[in-house]
Amino acid sequence: MPSPSAYFLAITKFITLPYLKQQSLSPIVMRVSFLVFTCLFPLFTFAQTSYEIQANIDSLKNGDQIYLIYPSGPLQITDSTIIQNGQFNFKGIVQYPTLASLYLNRNPYVTKQKNGEVIDYVRFYLEPSKINMKAVDSLKNIVTTGSKSNILYADMKKMLKPNDDRFTALQKEFESLPKDEQKDSTILAGMILREQKLFEESHVIHVEFANKYIDSYLSVISLAHAAAQPGMTTSVEKAYQRLPENLKNTPVGKTIPVLLRSHKATEIGQQAPDFEQQNPDGKLIKLSSFKGKYLLIDFWASWCSPCREENPNLVAAYQKYSAKGFEILGVSMDNPGQGDKWKKAIVDDKLIWPQVSDLKGWDNEASKYYGIRSIPANFLIDPSGKIIAKDLRGKSLNEKLAEIFVAK
Repeated sequence: MPSPSAYFLAITKFITLPYLKQQSLSPIVMRVSFLVFTCLFPLFTFAQTSYEIQANIDSLKNGDQIYLIYPSGPLQITDSTIIQNGQFNFKGIVQYPTLASLYLNRNPYVTKQKNGEVIDYVRFYLEPSKINMKAVDSLKNIVTTGSKSNILYADMKKMLKPNDDRFTALQKEFESLPKDEQKDSTILAGMILREQKLFEESHVIHVEFANKYIDSYLSVISLAHAAAQPGMTTSVEKAYQRLPENLKNTPVGKTIPVLLRSHKATEIGQQAPDFEQQNPDGKLIKLSSFKGKYLLIDFWASWCSPCREENPNLVAAYQKYSAKGFEILGVSMDNPGQGDKWKKAIVDDKLIWPQVSDLKGWDNEASKYYGIRSIPANFLIDPSGKIIAKDLRGKSLNEKLAEIFVAK
């Protein structure tokens, strides 16, 4: 179950949070599915407008508690109410439509899910309107009316369902393999290739959705998701040109050309795009300030298990080569309100090199310039500021650094 503050987050299509224990086929990559990505970007900058939720869930008991959680700028907003006669309601202010979640009797960001425990929840678009919800048995089966965004959201999920089902089947196939076969490099490579093809298929579906609803802000989000994917440039550009100007000028719309340019901007031999973000103490650190050194730009997050598993390798490489002119700049993709978890991970993993973040999750400004849609991800920059390698992990990182510094 993804984080509301991060606009859905996933491991290779299979969503992860501290309280969900699901695994990716690839132990070294965390990817973003659209159902994760939809909340990543701030949508429209509307004037503040009221929303109202009125819900009737027959099976809920008096005294049951409902938590409403949604992002608002850099903050994660949490509201709660008590069930009376199977009914509950919320009122508030939102600046723009945003993906929100309702949880029954548990705020999963305060109390973690226990092993085997199932949390009843529903995800929906919170927007400036009167939203009606109704179900007989549980939050997860809620039917939402009175909201155009949720009508389109339902159609998006319908279009993606066959693709989602194939992802699920692939995951089950992988999990049914004997443990030794799951670790077999040839078998794993084949599984990851099939997984990647499913991702590519999902990107095509997002562009189809955008073309179908070209006047909707959901189409802008779909295009922003697809724009970050190599191989989608032409189809995304064509759809983008069809967008009304007011959608192109939204924060999401303005992101699309940046994402499209990122593919070329981060090719081997290109000058690394410069950026500036704050370290944990609030000091601004600029990428270009590292010129003169070999620099590894490491995109990671405290919630990313493959990133955390790779950190000991980075620590070893840093200890071995830092005195010879090697530096690392960590760029955290941690979410709004997760600064403490980011800082704790830095201490726990003994990451003594510079770290920066704007705590915007997948909306991290630096990540847009580098087209980051999966982590861990890294770029090795030479002393002149040019990109000389990408996605070096484990043995490949050690070999590249040895090639550079041992030769010296």
